[in-house]
Amino acid sequence: MKNIVRFMSVFIIIGAYNTRFSFLSLNIFLAYIPLELSFQFFRVKHSYLKLGIAALFMLYFPNIPYLVTDIIHMDILNIYNQFTGDSIKNLSDWALTIVLFLSVFSFVLLGFGQLLKLMMYTKKRYDLSTVQVNLALTSICFLSSLGIYAGRFPPRFHSIDIFSRPWYVFKTIFFDWSVVKLEIVLLFLFLHLCIIGVMTMNRQLSKLN
Repeated sequence: MKNIVRFMSVFIIIGAYNTRFSFLSLNIFLAYIPLELSFQFFRVKHSYLKLGIAALFMLYFPNIPYLVTDIIHMDILNIYNQFTGDSIKNLSDWALTIVLFLSVFSFVLLGFGQLLKLMMYTKKRYDLSTVQVNLALTSICFLSSLGIYAGRFPPRFHSIDIFSRPWYVFKTIFFDWSVVKLEIVLLFLFLHLCIIGVMTMNRQLSKLN
C-alpha cells in the first residue's frame, strides 16, 4: 500500500510537470511529505522520535487539504463554454480535469485517513476520552485551515518560509486578523470537519455491512 502511494505520487509529480497543471507537481510533493511522515510514525519505536515525526506531520498536514483549493486553476482549461452552457470536447483538458480530481480525492482520502489513525493511536496511548480527542482534532483542523489561508492568500507563504522567516510567518498567521480572514478560515474548518464526518460515516456503514 505504501509503495503504491509513493509510486502514485512520483507519477503525478513527473506527469504534471510539463503540463498547464505544472503547479500540481510541487503541491503533490508537499502533500506527500505528511503521508510519508505518517508511515514512518508507525514504523519507529522510540517515543521521542515518534513525537518529532508527529510534530512534522502536523506542520505539513495543511498541504493535503490545500489541494482542494487548486480547483481555482480550472479556469485555464478549455472544457466549458460559458456563453452557450455546453461542454467542449477537448480531450487533453478533460484528462487534466480528471487528473486534478483524482489527485485531490486520493490525497485527501489518504491524508485524513492517516490523521484519524494518528488520533486513534494517541487516544489509546494516552487513554484520552472521545471528547478530548474530538477537541484535539478540531484544533488541528483549525490550525490546518489557518495554514491553507496562509498559503493561498497574500502574502502567500510557502512551507520553506516556516524555517527561513519563522517569526514573520507566525506573526502574520496568528496576529494579523480581519473579518474576511476569519470567515474564510472558518469555511476551511467546515471543509475539514465535513471530510472527517463523511469518512467517519463511511466507516460506520462499513461496520454495519
